[in-house]
Amino acid sequence: MNRFHPGLILCPTDFSDRAGLALRHARDLAKVWKSRLLVLYANQFLPPPHFTSRQIEDLARTLEKSKQSARESLVSYIQETIGDDVESTALVIEDHPVPAIVKAAEDYSADLIVMGTHGRSDINRVLMGSVTERILRETSRPVLTVRQKEGSTGETQLSIKTVLCPVNFTDVSKYALEHAVSVSLAFKAELVLLKVVESDERISDEEINQQLCDWMPAGIRDHCRMRDLIRSGDASNQIISVAEEIDADLIVLGAQHKLLRDVTVIGTTTMRVTRHSPCAVLTVIKAK
Repeated sequence: MNRFHPGLILCPTDFSDRAGLALRHARDLAKVWKSRLLVLYANQFLPPPHFTSRQIEDLARTLEKSKQSARESLVSYIQETIGDDVESTALVIEDHPVPAIVKAAEDYSADLIVMGTHGRSDINRVLMGSVTERILRETSRPVLTVRQKEGSTGETQLSIKTVLCPVNFTDVSKYALEHAVSVSLAFKAELVLLKVVESDERISDEEINQQLCDWMPAGIRDHCRMRDLIRSGDASNQIISVAEEIDADLIVLGAQHKLLRDVTVIGTTTMRVTRHSPCAVLTVIKAK
């Protein structure tokens, strides 16, 4: 089994509170894996469209100062937010956030993208797709979306004691399992495997357990603290419900890009869980 061990973690920021939480979590991951951090700020720095050529020339000088100021602010922000516990690099890109993040992940060969999302009670959670969901659709890199867990406040260090990994016996699911095992071993966490039986499936728990044993790569249970759960119903609802039930710190989901009318899409279960999960979600994209 391949071991997930990110050497470079990309963490985009917009200087918001949720981005600060993501950066602190990225730092904590980097400490465990001895990774390097690349902290990205993207802005187009464009002049207003009604400006004349002369006004644009004057503004260009101002914008260049703004870019330099953004670089200095980003360096200061990194120092204030996470200190110098891990090796980090500040990167300012002149572009919209989504293409900047996707391109930076490719150009710098990032092994993991860490992003903050709105809390589930925030009305803006449905707008999370504006950046995070587009990143999930457009990148092939693993994406960790983090949010402040309900009931916790202030500065919190990343703690992963329980990892939930839904499985459905596919290659995509096995790919997610590889990542879940790696995270569980790195954090000495319990790994909970969840098989959701759809309402139209006619299969007993004994048959599912046998399928799971046959499907599971050899040796995994020798290295991880692991237990299995079986639930019935809608997959996304059951994943979220079980995550709450076991107080999961992380959900690891496998996903695959699909082309629909020339637009790249990702499964509805992945999107629903990422939007409404009570904890962080690591989405790993399996290439076709």
